[in-house]
Amino acid sequence: MREVVVISGKGGTGKTSLSASYAYLEGNNAVVSDCDVDAANMHLLLDANFKNQSDFFSGEIAIIDEESCINCGDCFDACHFDAITPGDDFHVVDPISCEGCHYCYRVCEHDSIVMQTLKAGDLFISDIKNSTQMVHAKLGFAAENSGKLVAKVKTQAKTLALKGDKEFVITDGSPGIGCPVISSLSGASLVVLVTEATVSGLHDLKRVQELVKTFNLEAVCIINKYDFGMSPIN
Repeated sequence: MREVVVISGKGGTGKTSLSASYAYLEGNNAVVSDCDVDAANMHLLLDANFKNQSDFFSGEIAIIDEESCINCGDCFDACHFDAITPGDDFHVVDPISCEGCHYCYRVCEHDSIVMQTLKAGDLFISDIKNSTQMVHAKLGFAAENSGKLVAKVKTQAKTLALKGDKEFVITDGSPGIGCPVISSLSGASLVVLVTEATVSGLHDLKRVQELVKTFNLEAVCIINKYDFGMSPIN
């Protein structure tokens, strides 16, 4: 089994369209994974049915027990992220601002704060229109750890590919060079770099190429829309 990972240095180069085209051409010979968990959209192109869903848990969030909170304000003073708001009878944690650092939990002398595992997203396994399966995910609003969710998508896709004796895993990675992209590259047999014939496209291609070289992975490059603006040849 070989994994082809399609990435780009920037958005809008046609990376997902190309990934979906590869997936459609391979048909039942491949399992598809969409690792662009921050803005997944390949399910639209491949008519995914979201058949199986599971929760993705990662990180923690502080929860204040309103019954035992005495409104002393120690947690409010300790929080460096402005995630705690004083109330009339007890303090409240803003789940979006909370970084799960445990500081408020440690300073509370009344055991009024607990750290709760956070649901950070959803993982899906779908049947798609080319008679195979796709593993994809959606990171929750303001959630972190996208790299861990990408790793889970890839692991599930490879498991399905091995179980079904598929020859390929076709992976649509995230644009850029951040944590989700690094996680997408793990274990790749071939990396396809998609760029466009623009100054910004070339700039971001160089950045992502350096990233791929760091992992010593085999790579090829596709210049999408290279002939836009060219005069027709008579």
